[in-house]
Amino acid sequence: QLREQSRGFVSGSVNASSGGRSLKEVVLEEPIRYSLGDGTEQWLNKLLCLDANIVPKTVGGCPHPSECDLYWVNRDSLFSYHPVSEAFLQRLMALFVASHYKNSPNDLQLLSDAPAHQVFVLLPPIDPDATTLPEPLCAVQVCLEGEISRQAVLRTLGRGERSEGDLIPWLVAQQYQDDDFAALSGARVVRIATHPDYAGMGYGSRALEQLRLFYEGKFCSLSEDAPPEGQRSTLADADEQGLQRITDRELERANLHQDSVGIRDAANLPALFLRLSEKRAARLHWLGVSYGLTANLHKFWRRAGYAPVYMRQTSNELTGEYTCVMLNELSSEGLAVSASAHWLDAFARDFHRRFSTLLSYSFSDFTVVLAMSILDAAKAGRSSDSLAQDASHPYTRTDLERDFSPYDLKRLESYANNLLDYHVVLDLLPTIAQHYFASRYGSGVSLSGVQACILLGLGLQRKSVDAVEKELNLPSRQILALFTKVLRKFSNYFRDLETSAIQAEFDATSKATEATSRASVKRSLSDEASWDPTAKTMEEDLEEAGQEVTDEFKQRQRELIDSIDLSEFAIAGDERDWEAAESQIKKAATEGGNVQSVVSVKNPASSKKVKKEKSVVKELVKSEQARAQKKGKKVKTSKKTGRF
Repeated sequence: QLREQSRGFVSGSVNASSGGRSLKEVVLEEPIRYSLGDGTEQWLNKLLCLDANIVPKTVGGCPHPSECDLYWVNRDSLFSYHPVSEAFLQRLMALFVASHYKNSPNDLQLLSDAPAHQVFVLLPPIDPDATTLPEPLCAVQVCLEGEISRQAVLRTLGRGERSEGDLIPWLVAQQYQDDDFAALSGARVVRIATHPDYAGMGYGSRALEQLRLFYEGKFCSLSEDAPPEGQRSTLADADEQGLQRITDRELERANLHQDSVGIRDAANLPALFLRLSEKRAARLHWLGVSYGLTANLHKFWRRAGYAPVYMRQTSNELTGEYTCVMLNELSSEGLAVSASAHWLDAFARDFHRRFSTLLSYSFSDFTVVLAMSILDAAKAGRSSDSLAQDASHPYTRTDLERDFSPYDLKRLESYANNLLDYHVVLDLLPTIAQHYFASRYGSGVSLSGVQACILLGLGLQRKSVDAVEKELNLPSRQILALFTKVLRKFSNYFRDLETSAIQAEFDATSKATEATSRASVKRSLSDEASWDPTAKTMEEDLEEAGQEVTDEFKQRQRELIDSIDLSEFAIAGDERDWEAAESQIKKAATEGGNVQSVVSVKNPASSKKVKKEKSVVKELVKSEQARAQKKGKKVKTSKKTGRF
């Protein structure tokens, strides 16, 4: 770029007022620290593998990844300084240097004597008659971690600290406040490097697949003295095929003047490579990795079946990358320390929720494609049972009424019909996007990859349309057209949700009514006549309905009659009065006189009523006379009736 700008400046294409500068290249040919060809520098570069160069690609072609095998490397033989081992070490370090941005002699020292580290290489099919070293296609350095006691985890978490080493167990325990994960055993992939000429051909994926099978115990060990599966230690005996170790007591008694320092005899060295079937497997619960997040690296680990569980919210000061930790659950059948079923599902679910929320904060600078890939990887880490359980709790009308008001749904429908500008519905996008990527809508809404990226960028990351346009390399009109289709799908889904809810309520009411009307009728499933809806003719149905109306009318008449007070029409008199009346009739019949068909019986209740009425009339007469005397008038009354 500087050369291009310099050429433009010299040719006059750049205006002098624009601040263009000319480029002058200076080459340093004389060494600064050592003289040219210094022997000490050459020895140091060879010792620390500082001049490791990649061996050029062979002419014989590339074997298929399925034909390649992963081998365990004995570090005692690798660092024995034997010419053959040293040549292979130079090739191994050349792979690591070519594949990683940061390398130092500390990495070489860690690889040589760290007790929990192991090295594996992927080699092509080896010719038994070959006299040269095989070319490493891929190299993997792993570190065994875990098996931390629960008491140690609780003490450390209680102090708010994190111990050194065991990167992934302590990180997960701190981020999730979980004290069970650290007790599990695992291996962290420290480095994985593929030959630059063979990159992208599947050799790295083949190495990870073989590594997973090895730690799951799928390779049968040929050793006869191997202990049972449940008694195998995961961290101990990592270098069991190595040389005899010097104890601390022997080191204390050692004398530099008397020790013989020299290159070991090749006959006494163990084999440099061991097939995985010849190596005692250290059974583990998980495989993990911690790396600087890039789109290509995340794609590689996602394809290998790793699920993200942690994403650092601040970028690395040196590289500008975000640290990402991903895990792969291994089969733990037969291990001494048992793990709960689908323990990775809980971590993946919680990471998915937290990451989708933080997309509008710390991770808003991620591209929509990378953010979508991370969410998909977290979803892939969940178990099928958990996803089925979420599908059994679909989005309901109650949830819709809680999340959106009727005005919101009306605005959404109007925008879906191209009646409003997209700014009117921007406030609805975070809620819609959060529920969609949490799979709350189930299969009710299906979006394409581009549509999902647009919804993620505008809804979760809250980017502008122009920013999404640049990332997806699509014109703004096409972005808005796809965005309209997205919201139209959600509008139709919400409308169908309300319609189905109303229909369900109506059906439930109809079924309840029908069940009530047929509760007293028991019909046999084999009796077809009882299930005939047209068993009666129309005339019979009309006659039955008319009879029901007549019975109802008679019932109302009976209720009205019963409500009338008939006590005043009751015939009074006791037994003595009636006997006197009967004797009077018999006497008249005996004497031959005319017999009366009407009998009079004294009614005490009616006589009391007459007396009461007379007393009321007298009181009224007295009050009227008194009032008339005050006015000077006389009131005339009837002597017979006492009326005015």
